[in-house]
Amino acid sequence: PKKRIQLDWGVRHDIIRGITRGILYLHHDSRLKIIHRDLKASNILLDADMNPKIADFGMARIFGMDQNVANTARVVGTFGYMAPEYVTHGQFSTKSDVYSFGVLMLEIISGKKNSSFCQMDVLVNNLVTYVWRLWESKSLLEVIDPCIREDCKSDEVTRYIHIGLLCVQENPAKRPTMSTIHQMLTTSSIALPAPLPPGFFFRNEPRSNPSARGLKPDQTSSKSITCSVDEATITDVNPR
Repeated sequence: PKKRIQLDWGVRHDIIRGITRGILYLHHDSRLKIIHRDLKASNILLDADMNPKIADFGMARIFGMDQNVANTARVVGTFGYMAPEYVTHGQFSTKSDVYSFGVLMLEIISGKKNSSFCQMDVLVNNLVTYVWRLWESKSLLEVIDPCIREDCKSDEVTRYIHIGLLCVQENPAKRPTMSTIHQMLTTSSIALPAPLPPGFFFRNEPRSNPSARGLKPDQTSSKSITCSVDEATITDVNPR
């Protein structure tokens, strides 16, 4: 509880923006176009000044500069953060990283984990669904962690929740790029489109990719990926 109190909205706000800059660097500003594929809370490290660093690049893939999407027969990652098209079809891209970022963003704002989320309502079995229901009922303030609810700027936080929902839309083509997300977060005058329903990948067992079966919420696949020219393990990447 003590650690959660230290993370007031100002700190969480800066962490979200720092993660955004890090992923933006991987996708757009780095000499190599890097898809992380395993963005989650435990892979975001905070230094003494609470600056976030993206860690664990063991599942990362390098894309050609003109490459937009790739497919794999083996799904690796952490259930709860993986985009629906990745779980069901093995398809990944910068937009699958965007989905993971959206989940992470909603976790930071709410103080709740997506995959271990539990409510009395049996129709809500994960955080993404919970936030979407509150969006539909125009009750977004209920998403905010009670620890920061009284002291945060509600308009700013609800805008961030809105952006998070844009990131987790089911259709990857509808999700914004990290460049657009950065602009949305830093420029309040940019109008936000209404989000479409998110990818509820908990609702169906992924059938088209057998390797995804058997994964439990928040369980990282232990299957390794055969090394090839388009794969890399990167120990540390810092934004410029």
